Amino acid sequence: MTSRQRTVIIFKSESESSDVYAETLEKHDFNPVFVPTLSFGFKNLDELRAKLQNPDKYAGIIFTSPRCVEAVAESLNLGELPGGWKMLHNYAVGEVTHNLALSTLDQLFTHGKQTGNARALGDYIVDTFDGSRALPLLLPCGNLATDTLLSKLAENGFSVDACEVYETRCHPELGANVERALEIYGESIEFLAFFSPSGVNCAQQYFTSRQLSMDKWKLVAIGPSTRRALESLGQKVYCTAERPTVEHLVKVLLNPQDSRERLLKERERMAAIENNN
Repeated sequence: MTSRQRTVIIFKSESESSDVYAETLEKHDFNPVFVPTLSFGFKNLDELRAKLQNPDKYAGIIFTSPRCVEAVAESLNLGELPGGWKMLHNYAVGEVTHNLALSTLDQLFTHGKQTGNARALGDYIVDTFDGSRALPLLLPCGNLATDTLLSKLAENGFSVDACEVYETRCHPELGANVERALEIYGESIEFLAFFSPSGVNCAQQYFTSRQLSMDKWKLVAIGPSTRRALESLGQKVYCTAERPTVEHLVKVLLNPQDSRERLLKERERMAAIENNN
């Protein structure tokens, strides 16, 4: 770490994208320190496998996270996904999830990778879907999934078959990893970056148990749902990345004012809509 580098503690689950994040952040003189925040356990894989064997009963499949893709691959015992799915309407939130589906599910192509959260994906599906809504969309999901996507699709005449296939838990070594990071990097830590509402809650539990305030650092949210999770805990968010990519993270770290202006405009727009109603 050089004297010019600014340390970012990244509360993010371990994944192949971590190397990409590290390389890109370092190019912009940030020192990324990863703290695995969540752990996952699969469940109901027999039920999921049975559903996957019948693509003719579905309009398509929706992946809202890499874990959903991993659950599908695991349920198939890493075997081939029935070919019929490739002919359907398949969707994924974000490029990481899209790319994982391509690489692990026999080149299954998904639409919507430019969306960064469930709300945006719901809008995308409603705006672009050109098939029959008589059949449901299969939605593998986790135990902490919100109703945002389900509500959006239901309001617009879609049927969704949600199948809970994994549980999200706080990483068992979260506390030890945070303590190690604070000890090693100390005063050089400038940012805490959070990638999910569940990650926010796990980190908050740790800081509360140690009677540590997060106010001494600049809090960065990846996506609006993560920002809302921080704000619901009374935390002040320094800046918010629009989408869960390292490019968007670097953009707001380098130019946080742009993030704040965008948020202000969005809140003004929502207030105007509420007033008109």
